[in-house]
Amino acid sequence: MSVQEIKEKLAALPRNEQDEVIAYLFHLRHESDQDYQTQIARRSADRNVSHWLSPDEFERELDKRKTR
Repeated sequence: MSVQEIKEKLAALPRNEQDEVIAYLFHLRHESDQDYQTQIARRSADRNVSHWLSPDEFERELDKRKTR
């Protein structure tokens, strides 16, 4: 199967299945990136509440990045 055929099949998927593919490709891209894995481990271990965002704050930050 060619890359073009894969793209066409992906375009035909429903949105929720495209989201699954995006998440999977993101995982593949980062699973062997040691710097990324280290950063995620550090952030996950951070217990300082002042560094955390509420769900609403997270959404606002995400929206800001989308408009850039």
